Amino acid sequence: MTNSIQSTDYSATVEACTNAVRQDINTVNKWETAGQKVRAFFGTESAMLEVKAQFIADAILPAIDKRHAKALNTELPRKNSKEFNALDAGQRDTWEYVNQAKKDARATLNTYFSRIVGYAFPAEKKESETTSLKTKIQEGIADFIKKCEKATDADFDLVETTKALQAVLTTVNK
Repeated sequence: MTNSIQSTDYSATVEACTNAVRQDINTVNKWETAGQKVRAFFGTESAMLEVKAQFIADAILPAIDKRHAKALNTELPRKNSKEFNALDAGQRDTWEYVNQAKKDARATLNTYFSRIVGYAFPAEKKESETTSLKTKIQEGIADFIKKCEKATDADFDLVETTKALQAVLTTVNK
């Protein structure tokens, strides 16, 4: 390899990476813009959820891979129905394949819908108070004590374990 080939390859690599970063930023901007428009139109998340199926059919389904639409439009007999039970092994394999494709399509649609909802109605960020180590230990030990008190079938001495946990809790509380 010569230096010119390496520098050309490096230049092309840098350019490809720069373009990928720019496109990613543009994509994020498009999601944010879509989220703003959805929020302006629907107003609330619950209003959008009321028309989820129609929104998916209108906005998401036309934009995704056509194989998903094809899978969703394929009619299948219900599993264990008379028609299903009449299928031979090969037809059942095909049925399983198409059924999985339908599940994949629904999952893809739901993922995009959830993403749109997330951009349109982001979760409120709660200011969480930092929990001290002492508090975490107290809560954890108290939880273990409750579990020991409720347990009925353990392969160890529940009474002694509960006493030991209470002793630890007493020590932490000092």
